[in-house]
Amino acid sequence: MNYYFLLIPPLALAAFVGFWCLVVKLVALGGWQRLAAQYRVAALPPGPQFRLGQASVGGVSYRGAMQAGASAEGLALSTGFPFGTGHPPLLIPWSAFGPFHSEQSLWMTFYTTAIQTGAGNTLTFKFASKDLIAAARPWIRVV
Repeated sequence: MNYYFLLIPPLALAAFVGFWCLVVKLVALGGWQRLAAQYRVAALPPGPQFRLGQASVGGVSYRGAMQAGASAEGLALSTGFPFGTGHPPLLIPWSAFGPFHSEQSLWMTFYTTAIQTGAGNTLTFKFASKDLIAAARPWIRVV
């Protein structure tokens, strides 16, 4: 008796994981990879990390998938499982940021800034986290 049908579940799971990795890698091309070219780090500095419920990098939304931390070295960004493919941890120095602009939208405050990506190019970073802004206050300017 042939038991080839038993291969279907593991092959389907492998196909799903492969497709998921491809999609996440393509999402990273929207801006994260441009930041990673300059600001990639092997490990994030110690300190408190804040989950960003709503955040976007270069117009790509990372709703609930991004963590951030503020230290004297800069802003630390990372994505958790299952978004690791194509999204290495980043440590962006404060000198790479423009001013942070606050914008009230209903009951939430969004903060938007431009990040220098080299050769005069910038990338927009937008998020909603009062805790992150409070932790970064010593190094940033909010207008």
